[in-house]
Amino acid sequence: MDVHANQPIKLALIATYPEMSKIFLHMAEKKGGIVAYDEYASFNDAITVAQKLEPNVDAILSRGGTAEYIKNNVSIPVIFIPITPFDVVMAMQKIDLNVKEVALSHFSKRIFGVEEIERICGVKIHEYIFDDRDDIEKNILDAKKRGIKVVIGGEVAVSFAHKNGLLGYDLSAGNDTVNRAVDEAVSIVRTARQERDRATRLAAALNSITEGLVITDENSNVLICNPSALKMLGDNCAIGKAYVAPCPDIDLKKAANAPQFNRMRKIGDIMVNTNLIPVILGERFIGIVHTFEDVTKIQQLEQDIRNQLHDKGFVARYRFEDIATNDHQMQALKKRAVLYAKTDTTIMIEGESGTGKELFAQSIHNASARVDGPFIAINCAAIPQSLLESELFGYEAGAFTGAKKEGRRGLFELAHRGTMFLDEIGDIPKLLQTRLLRVLQEKELMRVGGTRVVPIDTRIISATNKNLRKLVSKGDFRDDLYYRLSVFQLSLPPLRERRGDVEMLCRIFLAQMKMDVDEKQFRYLLPSLLAYHWPGNVRELRNVTERLSLLLPHASRETLRDSIDELGLYYEHQGKGLILNIDVSNGLRPAIEQAEHDIIDHLLRLNNNNHNLTAKALRIGRSTLWRKYTQQDSERDESLSQG
Repeated sequence: MDVHANQPIKLALIATYPEMSKIFLHMAEKKGGIVAYDEYASFNDAITVAQKLEPNVDAILSRGGTAEYIKNNVSIPVIFIPITPFDVVMAMQKIDLNVKEVALSHFSKRIFGVEEIERICGVKIHEYIFDDRDDIEKNILDAKKRGIKVVIGGEVAVSFAHKNGLLGYDLSAGNDTVNRAVDEAVSIVRTARQERDRATRLAAALNSITEGLVITDENSNVLICNPSALKMLGDNCAIGKAYVAPCPDIDLKKAANAPQFNRMRKIGDIMVNTNLIPVILGERFIGIVHTFEDVTKIQQLEQDIRNQLHDKGFVARYRFEDIATNDHQMQALKKRAVLYAKTDTTIMIEGESGTGKELFAQSIHNASARVDGPFIAINCAAIPQSLLESELFGYEAGAFTGAKKEGRRGLFELAHRGTMFLDEIGDIPKLLQTRLLRVLQEKELMRVGGTRVVPIDTRIISATNKNLRKLVSKGDFRDDLYYRLSVFQLSLPPLRERRGDVEMLCRIFLAQMKMDVDEKQFRYLLPSLLAYHWPGNVRELRNVTERLSLLLPHASRETLRDSIDELGLYYEHQGKGLILNIDVSNGLRPAIEQAEHDIIDHLLRLNNNNHNLTAKALRIGRSTLWRKYTQQDSERDESLSQG
């Protein structure tokens, strides 16, 4: 798009004869988009006129020697209106048929085709070339001396001819010549504007770069030195002067043959990262690009980027030391995950909801070489399928209704040089599975509605609480994608399989909530916590602990049983059956007593605490019901009082 297309072009004509002005003004009006200025002058007088016009116009048009005089005295473009063979022919039509010799007066160089014009017109043409006004008069006198009585030339030549008793005919530029000169002027002005804009943008870019930049030619003379380099190096990089290396170990001859990257050097009081890159045109060395970057600014920039990523949530907060466990299986998984973190290979983390899959993913990222890059997590099941593609891969402007007009980068692009965590990967639709496979294979993607590929460097960790192998066998999940995603695998056990962590995690959560728990109360609650199935795993345990932190401070020994009930640790039942979780660590008898107690407790709730209905359902007497139900509570109370 030409940003100057609608901007008027200001052209001035300094005419040497009145007819030229008429043609120029007519052409400018006909073409449109031209603001025309018209002045009349020649030779030295034209310089004064041109300098007056210069601030207000883009270019000046004139003819012959007048144009040459102007060109040497103004800084804007000057376009010559030439004399063409056609103009000579038109002038020859004006002379008497009996004339056999004419003097042709024009500026600077011979006109091509004069011999042909002589042959066609049957007239001998004597060319007289002038460089200044004095030459014109000398040429006219010479023509008179030779007996030539007719002169063709500009206004000055015709005037001198009349003064010396000769016939004079104007050599004027035709419509076509002026038209081409105007077109040339418009083209030159537009090109000059574009070059000026390009130079302004380049200067703005160089001036805005905080990195010091110096470009030298093949002789080590400074061609470009931006303000950052000037501030850092001083007179050593003055434009037009020989470049003086700021450090003795910078070998310019060596740098001309091979680039030098990331060399740490001290310049003055600051430590600088330097690069020297030779510039080669074909096989010819034509200069060196020198860059200097203050290391403290690099460190500050990295910190700013990390802060921005943190503000956007693109940061991993957890590390392996945050994964608390006493379970041997979990400890082995942590060690294996630390080993996996040292690679860039894909990892599949399997486990029930709440087992800590994202905790492991964040820890792997923070233990990897990508720790300074972004960590981006997305739950593939939480985003509608219609939006998931654009979220992951981004989109170009106008890709769909409602898209931002400037387009948007997807999460994969944002995760460049970092880690992408795809949670609930089993819910990703078939179409996106194909696109995801390409990202893994080619390390590149194409935005929605895009036509170009974007290279990415992203490590992918995925997680699922589904059996992906079953999905693969059913055809709901691509087998090639599954194998790509699960080069390394981690299978996290549910909390019910590591009950030894229940007490420890509960105490950690209470401490994080700044809750000082009465040890007698905690020991009374612990069997219920250990017996529970924990379908929500560690996440559910934390929620229960949060409720505990509110209930326990207000619970007495008499109300503690009700507090346990309020925790919602109800056992799962199906039809007339009942699934119990019993602690057998203390032997068979206590386990049986606990089972009997919990069965009675469950039926009492179902029967609204009606002891008769409960005893009848269990086919035991009320006294037996009472004894079995209260026996374990009494033992707990006794343990609580002795603890």
